[in-house]
Amino acid sequence: MSTQLQQEIDRWEAQLEEIAETSQSDSWFLEERRLTEAQQTIITYRGRILPLLAEPDDRFVATEIEHLVDSLEDLRNDLFRTVHPATSHEKIAETIAALRALVQVALRLEPAS
Repeated sequence: MSTQLQQEIDRWEAQLEEIAETSQSDSWFLEERRLTEAQQTIITYRGRILPLLAEPDDRFVATEIEHLVDSLEDLRNDLFRTVHPATSHEKIAETIAALRALVQVALRLEPAS
């Protein structure tokens, strides 16, 4: 399981890197980049990472990750509005950083496979 989880994390990190490169080369607004990062993160975590954290030992970390993904979804929805909080893009970056940290904790808790 640990190997599969690591592969999914690596894939997600590569996707975020690709988003960063594309946003730079195509001169995206910061809000566009954060919106895309949030969307990709939500899809990845709900579809591929959280299902791998189904063991009872993973429950605490998985619950915390779920809360962060829920918050990220709210922040993403804020960016869809014409008028949104000025700090939405900052909060998205902070939430993604927190998810990075928590998923590393989850990796450390996984038994070696």
